[in-house]
Amino acid sequence: MSIKLVAIDVDATLLNSRNELTKHTIDTLKEAIAMGTKIVITSGRPLPGTEPYYAKLGIDKKDDQYAINYNGATIRTTSGRMISETTLTIKDYKDIYSLANKIGVKIQAETADCIYTPYLSAPKYTKYEQKLTNAKIRHVRMQDLKKSDVIAKIMFIDEPEIISRVKKELPAWVYDRFNVVPSSPVYIEFIDKKVSKGNAVRTLAEKLGIDISQVMAIGDQGNDLSMIEAAGVGVAMGNGIDDLKSIAQFVTKSNDEDGVAYAVEKFLLNK
Repeated sequence: MSIKLVAIDVDATLLNSRNELTKHTIDTLKEAIAMGTKIVITSGRPLPGTEPYYAKLGIDKKDDQYAINYNGATIRTTSGRMISETTLTIKDYKDIYSLANKIGVKIQAETADCIYTPYLSAPKYTKYEQKLTNAKIRHVRMQDLKKSDVIAKIMFIDEPEIISRVKKELPAWVYDRFNVVPSSPVYIEFIDKKVSKGNAVRTLAEKLGIDISQVMAIGDQGNDLSMIEAAGVGVAMGNGIDDLKSIAQFVTKSNDEDGVAYAVEKFLLNK
């Protein structure tokens, strides 16, 4: 059965280790787009952090092209029309903030276009996230949060050894209330329990009348597991984690070897 939709993670998947989208990958994806395939960037990033790549592929600002952001919390057209949005509450943020203080890890929250930091000086990995996503950083004290603030996701952001430690210290109530996503060695993300990349890909495919067997998903990290499992063809990057490789139907080349292009050529372009 032919592939009609390809869901692609961004960091360490679509982009190489220098955070570049290579010409070979652009040309390969454009060839697939010309065949009518939907190329859907499926990322933990906010929309501003993925828009430049849609522009490079020539499918930005379109009503019939789609973006999945915040690990599946939002599905929109690349023109910005919201299709689905599942957010967190201010109480969620405050509860995770209290936990962060208790176990000794830094925290931030993200809205549609901003990163909220509770610290006067933004932590190193908040600045790193800002550089990746093009989102503005706002210092917002916990007592200044408003009911109208819409939180898409909450993140622990810290050194790898701290993130590794706190992963083991998360209490049961956190897993009961949230989908806990280890998206990189320096991030743990908390999103609504119903939200995942896999659920978002299923929702979008159903909306477009595409059978899930006609979907390919490509990723490298723990937040990609759900969409690799959901898709008819699940592809792990050569640089991906072992847990992902163990469930994927195919392991492609690394992100520094145009692994996305290699998989698309194999399964869509028959090269």
